[in-house]
Amino acid sequence: MIIKKKDEKYNVIFLDFDGVINIKADDFSARLENPDAIFYINKLCLETGFDIVVCSSWRDHTNYKEFLYEAGLDQSIRILGKTENFSSGREFEIKKFIQDHNIDKFIIIDDAYLGKDLTPHHVQPASRLGFTENKYKEALLKISKL
Repeated sequence: MIIKKKDEKYNVIFLDFDGVINIKADDFSARLENPDAIFYINKLCLETGFDIVVCSSWRDHTNYKEFLYEAGLDQSIRILGKTENFSSGREFEIKKFIQDHNIDKFIIIDDAYLGKDLTPHHVQPASRLGFTENKYKEALLKISKL
């Protein structure tokens, strides 16, 4: 999970895979079907200094860190860890992670609806398109309002 440094606060992107960086369902085969999305994830992280926390169901089926770096994630971008898998759903998993860690600012990039109270932090790509330039711009705007 996260290695905590005293008083260090984290700015994170909670990142889903399917419908965001993978637009073809393929049973966790670790093949990326949307390389443009990685380009925009890189751009977003490098411009904002945000780290990544994986909230995708892939977190339990693949080496999610290795997958992201092999897919082209810039090696300088930190992947802090993953949310825990609870039967209560992703919204609860993200809220629990925020509660348990020293998170300062965050956005969520996920094609699923995550509830009204997370809307100011949520960028929801169309699952057939994934994380596009327009969604990158939306993410930057949301980050600027945090």
